[in-house]
Amino acid sequence: MSKTATVASQVRIAARTEAEFYTTVQEVLDDNDPDRIVEFFDRMNIPRSIPCENVAGPLEPFKVNPSHLHDFETERRISDGVQKFMDRHERKLKWHATHPSLEGGSNVALLVRTSLAITEMRLQRLDLLLRSKDDLTAVEWSIARELMRHGFLSIRNHINVLAGAWVDAVITAVPRDTLIEQLGSFYEVVDRWIRRLDEMRDRLEERRMMLTVVPAGHPPVRPPNYFGGDVLGRGPWKQYWDNLENRAHHFREALG
Repeated sequence: MSKTATVASQVRIAARTEAEFYTTVQEVLDDNDPDRIVEFFDRMNIPRSIPCENVAGPLEPFKVNPSHLHDFETERRISDGVQKFMDRHERKLKWHATHPSLEGGSNVALLVRTSLAITEMRLQRLDLLLRSKDDLTAVEWSIARELMRHGFLSIRNHINVLAGAWVDAVITAVPRDTLIEQLGSFYEVVDRWIRRLDEMRDRLEERRMMLTVVPAGHPPVRPPNYFGGDVLGRGPWKQYWDNLENRAHHFREALG
């Protein structure tokens, strides 16, 4: 009988290369042990010395299916673990913005590529969770709103640092031609993924229109079209989307 890998060993393997990050995260998701998933993301740490081998290569989405899902409360625990991963690597991006260098450029690309892939995974989980039942309790709807808010806002923070403070700092510290040669068409990866984010938002909004919230002791209601005051409402989404579009345009102009 083969010995089950420890979380510590999986974290070490995932921190070596982008390919091993994808493979290991998929293994953790497929094992489908909530405690193990939470611990893995809580401990997962991509070193600032690890570069991305192919910064402009396509992003391979993680495979997420209904068998991976748990109840709403467990999904919130998993999301909390993922959020620690996102927060930790947002701080790394901010560090790079205050320490701009050519050597750090490919690590910035790796950090952003992994955060994009992880965000798509967590929003896919939310979409499947909302499709797992038609009638939600008020608590379940509250959890769904929290998952939505963390998923969309944390990736916006990452892109804001990448396409704001970091790119503005690095183009003053590194010759532009050299930086472009290193990062290639990485800006296209970011552009394409932002379009994908819009598709995921539309899918979630489509599902919201089909759901019912059943508060205890009260008549059923249609879920409101906002999550914690942001993202799904038309006005808030326009603000969110305009922010990402402007950042992506700035990043493209700086490196394109």
